[in-house]
Amino acid sequence: MVWGAVLERQALFAIAENLKNTNPFLSWVPSPLFVLLLTPFHWRSLRFFFLPAIAFILALILGARYLQDIYNLPNLKLSFNYVVACLFGFGYPTLRIGLPEESAISKDASYLPEIGGPGYLDIQAAFAVMVSRPQAASNIYAEGQHFLTRGEKVEEVADLNDQQDTIEKMSAFSHEGVAIQITDIHFGYRLKHSPPIEISLASTKELKPYSFSLQALRNLMQSRVVTEQGLTDWRTMVKGMIRSTISDFIYQHTVVELLKPPADYNPYADLKKIFQSKAIRERLRKMGSELLWINVGLFDLDKEEYKQELLKTWQPQGHHLPTSLSSEINSEEAVGRAKAEFISELLNVLEQDPSQLDTTERIRSFLTSVTSRSNRTSAGSSN
Repeated sequence: MVWGAVLERQALFAIAENLKNTNPFLSWVPSPLFVLLLTPFHWRSLRFFFLPAIAFILALILGARYLQDIYNLPNLKLSFNYVVACLFGFGYPTLRIGLPEESAISKDASYLPEIGGPGYLDIQAAFAVMVSRPQAASNIYAEGQHFLTRGEKVEEVADLNDQQDTIEKMSAFSHEGVAIQITDIHFGYRLKHSPPIEISLASTKELKPYSFSLQALRNLMQSRVVTEQGLTDWRTMVKGMIRSTISDFIYQHTVVELLKPPADYNPYADLKKIFQSKAIRERLRKMGSELLWINVGLFDLDKEEYKQELLKTWQPQGHHLPTSLSSEINSEEAVGRAKAEFISELLNVLEQDPSQLDTTERIRSFLTSVTSRSNRTSAGSSN
């Protein structure tokens, strides 16, 4: 405006005089101020506005480009909208949490997931959200619409419904170092409720649909660990705790106790008692969770060759192995086993006093007995 009034003052003074002659009430306005106010309305002085306008637009674009590079945003539009919202206070986006047809966080939430506020947070029923600032956690929001101030960012989203999950297969080592495989582990859990609610038929209608502990959500956020993939989520944390508990239980038992326990011991019931113990409940409480139920699946040997050897060892006397297992034992293995037995028993014979009996006769009789026993073993295997 100043440069337009200075460089185009002759044309502006002429316009000002014409306006004052036409409208006498403008005569009291000082001429320099009147000329300055006329600059946006004259095309020759208006050209001086282009330079600061272009500089301001370039500053916005460069600032948006800087934010895009820092937060690794997919396009420039998101960061440009953030700059405009912070400067002018309009165009706030809305982040929707827990839409039934979408995931927990909607995909079209603009810059809010990466940068944070300003913006609106729309939380559906059965979800709770903890937001944080760069210094610390700031607030916990439940169902409804909430405004996120500048710097506030969604830190943790908790589903208040009862959760179910499955571990299809895992392996752990027994006390002897044998790999044990556990399959089909099913469990249910939820965000910890506090205080405990006693549900009865009389009070069901008076209870809120979702009740959760604020401290449980804080514990959930503070207990997360950082891996190569980033912060672990709630589901991964609970799975890891269950895996470690089962692994510790298997390490404290032998293969016989797990796969062929005595009549007075049930390893599955013992493992369930461990999950109901105070120590496990305390570990889950520190993660803001509580275990509802668990089915621990089945124990089995991880390697097939170990399983066959144990089946042969546990087979009752006078009962042959199944055909599917006996067919896998070929003649070379039977011969090698007979040789090993022959050498072992021969050494036992020679270690005795050879002076009491002729050694040659003893070896001959021993070979005869071993050969006949080997023939009987081969015949039983073929049967």
